Amino acid sequence: MTLHPILRIVVLTSLALSAAAVAQTPVPSSPPADHMMHGSLGAPGGHMAGMAQAAPADVASPEAIVAAYYEALSGPAGKKRDWNRFLSLFFPGARLLPAEGKGHSGTMPHTFTPSKYLFDTESNMLQEGYIPKEVAHRSESFGKLLHVWSTYEVRHTAGDAEPFVRGVTSFQLFNNGQRWWIVNVAWQPETSKLKLAEKDLPR
Repeated sequence: MTLHPILRIVVLTSLALSAAAVAQTPVPSSPPADHMMHGSLGAPGGHMAGMAQAAPADVASPEAIVAAYYEALSGPAGKKRDWNRFLSLFFPGARLLPAEGKGHSGTMPHTFTPSKYLFDTESNMLQEGYIPKEVAHRSESFGKLLHVWSTYEVRHTAGDAEPFVRGVTSFQLFNNGQRWWIVNVAWQPETSKLKLAEKDLPR
């Protein structure tokens, strides 16, 4: 059937506009800012919508939430981590900052959301093993805020005699009256020119 010339123009124009709309549809970057990994998320609704739900024991005290942070990252090569546990520790908008070093898609300093940090580091953790451990800490608090200065060591396997890296992690914590949250985390590894102070070493 031959289309009337005017009808043909209308059809062709509609097809062209549809193709242009498809071409201009944005493709999400990898990963999106709210990328979640493994397992189910919290119920929808409110500014906490879509968040992983924390185990009450993990967020009951400053000591518990810091321990849960290290434990969620820890594991030998090949072991899948419980990323929902890790993500559940952070207040919305939280950031992580490695203060020095290379990796994580660039040269530090560079901030990450918790989910972006996991996306960038998971493959190395699974390949090489990553077992962090807190060996000393001190803290200061005022009202609902608490700062933890945590000395850490990291090994590839639990049997390694020496850590392959150690340093200090600074945790900024907040209690909203219901639980503890991690607001920000920044860490500084030792370097050839920067060594841990005596007060930050295990006693």
